[in-house]
Amino acid sequence: MTILKTLFMLAFIPSFFTQPLLAFPRNDLKPGGVAVLAVAPSNKPKPRVTYQKIPVAIVKGNQNWLAVIGLPLSAKIGRHQVSIYNNTSKKTTFKNFHVKNYKYRTQRLTIPNKNKVTPNKKSTKRIEREFFLKKKLKKTYSASTPHFNFIRPVAGRDSGRFGLRRILNKQKRNPHSGMDIAAPRGRSVKATEAGRIIYAGDLFFTGNVVYIDHGNGLLSLYAHLSKINVKKGQQVKRGEIIGKVGKTGRVTGPHLHWSVYLNGNAVDPSLFLAKKKQHKKANKKK
Repeated sequence: MTILKTLFMLAFIPSFFTQPLLAFPRNDLKPGGVAVLAVAPSNKPKPRVTYQKIPVAIVKGNQNWLAVIGLPLSAKIGRHQVSIYNNTSKKTTFKNFHVKNYKYRTQRLTIPNKNKVTPNKKSTKRIEREFFLKKKLKKTYSASTPHFNFIRPVAGRDSGRFGLRRILNKQKRNPHSGMDIAAPRGRSVKATEAGRIIYAGDLFFTGNVVYIDHGNGLLSLYAHLSKINVKKGQQVKRGEIIGKVGKTGRVTGPHLHWSVYLNGNAVDPSLFLAKKKQHKKANKKK
């Protein structure tokens, strides 16, 4: 093939193949899902958007500024609203979206360590202290622009889906706030995206756990680790090893519990593992 013919063919390759693809979580308007909303043209100044009075992640798409909103598992079915503040005009507008009904399955588990299901007085005091720490961590909102090109943190079998209504030792407990991935003890766990470590330590229910701040209220959590390879304040790259699979905390066996948070709400991590062809379709629309 001649050089001239090659150049002629390259000139007609669609632009979305020659430019980096924008990666976004799948838009899934269910409790525990994610809403991706166009809130302003991308050639205008970046707006400030809040949902339930909490700031949400804002990223620049091809044509629009996009708000990426985490919907709580407790979200009511029906109309919801975001507030959009224009930093130039100093005016606030509103945009509605509708949350659809979705029924999560029930999972029944038997935990050998009964104190992890019905804690004693000493453990209860610890849990109360850690409750406020975790609440503070989930409220983290840094100015860093988030990237959503997530990778799976560890290879293994999905053993517990997000949102499962859990019954532990025949007792009802809170819905499952993440994705469980069964894997051998000691297998490397990777950061799903670049970010800053905001916590690395041991907590009652999660055992050895790492929290990563990816910016604008996007966080990820990695629990039940046998070993932690990072420390608070450390910057990590996408794919960097942050720890090893274990069975610390409240578990039935070795696995990784992986959670993703947006604007303080735990959301379905599987929505962040979209295929490339899905990214292309989303890229065209946005």
